[in-house]
Amino acid sequence: MNFIALSRWGVLTATAAVLTSSVPGHAAIVTACKFDTVALKFEGDAMQQAKCLLRPVRQGAELGPVLTALPAPLDSLIGQSVAVTKPALRAFLTSKSIAEADIGGSLDEPVSRGGIGAANGPPAAYFVIHDTSSPNCSKPGCAELGKFPTNMNDASWRFNTTALVTKHPSGNPVAHMFVARTGQSKTGHNFKTPFPAVKLEGRVPGKAAIGLFLHVENVQPRIGKPAIPVKGRPVNDLIAPDPGFSDAQYERLALLYVVASVRRGQWLIPAFHAAIDAGLNDAHDDPQKFDLQKWADSLAAVMRAIRPQT
Repeated sequence: MNFIALSRWGVLTATAAVLTSSVPGHAAIVTACKFDTVALKFEGDAMQQAKCLLRPVRQGAELGPVLTALPAPLDSLIGQSVAVTKPALRAFLTSKSIAEADIGGSLDEPVSRGGIGAANGPPAAYFVIHDTSSPNCSKPGCAELGKFPTNMNDASWRFNTTALVTKHPSGNPVAHMFVARTGQSKTGHNFKTPFPAVKLEGRVPGKAAIGLFLHVENVQPRIGKPAIPVKGRPVNDLIAPDPGFSDAQYERLALLYVVASVRRGQWLIPAFHAAIDAGLNDAHDDPQKFDLQKWADSLAAVMRAIRPQT
């Protein structure tokens, strides 16, 4: 979840210590995946960056090891030029009755740029996967305290419909996109709009990193550990449902990745929120229980479905 919207029950580990280099005349290197505050990128080529940024996210914001391989088709796409054409993609969207307004805006518009939209700033490079970590069903608001809703994957659950777009108290949506467990999506901010939703963006001088990241929130309720609150103790949100996301969510998330990459002209680097901010104070722990293989399979299926439209 976006750091301005919710506080997260985060635990910093020794492996997620802040990495900082301050050599005169050189950039600072921050976060566990080594973000260069001058080059405005993480360490390594696009594939190497993805292997660090897609590490499994565990309870308390602990990350698994850097991946040694990525599932197909991610292993051949990330960082490469996009061959999917806008006419083919539009034909697919029409066949599925999906409006461009609900997938980040018009395909004819560019993506955001770093430097808060500066005309000469670098175009967005990262497709950031979040989970909402809400509602917290260890607090009042769910049908049964301490349990996940039995209808959480249905349109009857209000967090898949009326409460889908999470907003900051200021009224601004907290991400570019929101994906319900039914697979429906809503646009909070057009992909062309620079919008911050991770702590790292606030740590780069001049706010130059804002616009490099496209943020997608996926609805995922949580419960605490313990599930029923203990009087006098704060309620955490450590426990995610299993499976963490629905098949329909993976499918729409795959489509959004295609859409954002087509608008960019290059396959974006997918990244988990927790891995981007790893090492920063109060790092978040999302997305929990994300099945990278299932998402990659959904991406392959979406691309097969778009191809015949050409």
